[in-house]
Formats: sequence, structure tokens, C-alpha cells
Amino acid sequence: MKHIVEPDLMAVNKLLQDLTAADRIRWAVETFGKDAVLLSSMQSSASVLMHYFYSMELENEILFVDTGYHFRETLLLRDEFMRRYKLNMVTLYPELTPEQQEKNFERKLYLFADGQKECCRLRKTVPFLNHMKQYGRKLAMVGLRRSEGGRRAKLNPLLQDPRTHGYTLHPIFDWTDKQIQTYLQEYDVPVHPLHKQNYPSIGCECCTTSVEPGEDPRAGRWRHLVSAGDEGPKYCNINCSDGSGI
Repeated sequence: MKHIVEPDLMAVNKLLQDLTAADRIRWAVETFGKDAVLLSSMQSSASVLMHYFYSMELENEILFVDTGYHFRETLLLRDEFMRRYKLNMVTLYPELTPEQQEKNFERKLYLFADGQKECCRLRKTVPFLNHMKQYGRKLAMVGLRRSEGGRRAKLNPLLQDPRTHGYTLHPIFDWTDKQIQTYLQEYDVPVHPLHKQNYPSIGCECCTTSVEPGEDPRAGRWRHLVSAGDEGPKYCNINCSDGSGI
């Protein structure tokens, strides 16, 4: 496969469109070398991608942002992947502890509609972007899929990320929920236990609840910030793909 230094988005997306997930990942690593990383949320789609890194024997970094507010199960799953598959897992941390942040702002930011966005920025986006810039990482692979709907329904395989002057790759952008589950079962891949407890989308413990039958899969995210006539936030915005470009 041709080595591309500065990808032509239209041409590369046309190329990647019909490739397998493994070949999309292979393209990223062949093109960007060690500067291609995986950003893992520890949700089911991330489990698939982390297993791909293992099966393809990749030593590229897998980034996990520890916000200080994660479910215990999320941290235990990270540790299990590290033990079982010997992955190059890099845990990133915010500059401030939750206690220091609360003291600085004189409140728990996540409890307020005007504070949630800043809390997500400080505790998720900033640590991720700082790492990408500090070490010159040029491409981040993420597990977003078109089938999730919303802004993600129009995902292309490759997207420019102006925040890093690099790119975001969606290796399984065209996968269905059934494909995810089939892969996880076939290879006996560890899965976040809360998925089986009606948590289809899992973020920080303080901002995530289970969902009822018939609810939108993301209804459990920031439910406490939903008010009359306002749906509340839908994304934390660590993913460039969830921004205004889509």
C-alpha cells in the first residue's frame, strides 16, 4: 500500500471505504508509524479495536483518559486488557484532581449545565490533546460508528482534526451492533460489564445512568442536566468527529 505523508482526504476515504477494519488500521500504521494511536473509551467498540491491536501485534499506543470520575469497572477492564494482551496502554490524567478542580471552581462543574462542557474539556479533551501535541502523534483511531446515529450517522473513515493538525480514523465506522457483538463473542474479548446492566453508553460514573427499554442509547449520558425543552448534552467532544464538522 502506498505511503502517504499528507493524505488527500477524498482519495483516501474512497480507498478506505471498501477495506476491512484490519486493513484500515494497517493503512494508518503504515502511513503514520508510531504516531498512529488508538483512543479507548473501554466500551464495546473499543474492546474490538484493542483486540485488533493485539491480534495484529501492534505496539502503537492505546490512550485511555482517566478522568478521576470513572466507574470502577472501567478501570478494572483497562487493567484486564493490559494483563491479558500486554498492550501498550498509556493512561492520561487531568492536571487537577477532582478535589482541586472543585476547590478552584467552588462547585462540582458536572452538576451544572454551564459547567459540564468545561468539566469534559479539562478532564478528557485537554489531557488527550496535550499528549497528541507533546509527542507529535498525528492520527487517533476511535470506535465511533454510523449506526450510533446523531452526528455520527454521516461519518467518513478519515477526518481532519484541526486541534492536532492531524487526523481521526474510524476503522469500524460501518459496523453494526450485531457485528460488534459477533466479533466480541467469536474471540472471547473482555467487555465492560455495565453493558449487560442497561448501560449502552458509558462515561463518567457521576454523569452516566442506565437506560430504560425504548430509550435512546445515549439517554443515560448527562441525564441530570436535561430540563424542560432542552435535551441536554449528547457528547463530551473529545472526539473531533462529534464537532461541527459533521
